[in-house]
Amino acid sequence: MKNLSKLLRISLLIALLALAMTACTEGAMVLMLTVDTPQDKATVSAPMVTVSGTVTKTAEVKINDVVVPSKGNKFSTDFKLTEGSNVITVVAKSGKDTETKTLTITCKAS
Repeated sequence: MKNLSKLLRISLLIALLALAMTACTEGAMVLMLTVDTPQDKATVSAPMVTVSGTVTKTAEVKINDVVVPSKGNKFSTDFKLTEGSNVITVVAKSGKDTETKTLTITCKAS
């Protein structure tokens, strides 16, 4: 009986520690922003590009100050370009954490 009681206390302690670690995972993660498309310094002939990427935790993503839709940790939206050089600023914000990526895309009419 003594061993069973000791085993139950150890099991409870392990379960509580696992729960605490799981609850802290999101807050402990570092916010990282990756832009998959388009590539920085790309030259394109189409007037639209798809800006897409990922964040490492739940975040609000804005492209040139406009909130873009996201699903899970992925975001994607079409972005209208003008002839010549276009600066695209992608900002991810989660709590106090902010990550920014700036891309320059050149659009040449075909």
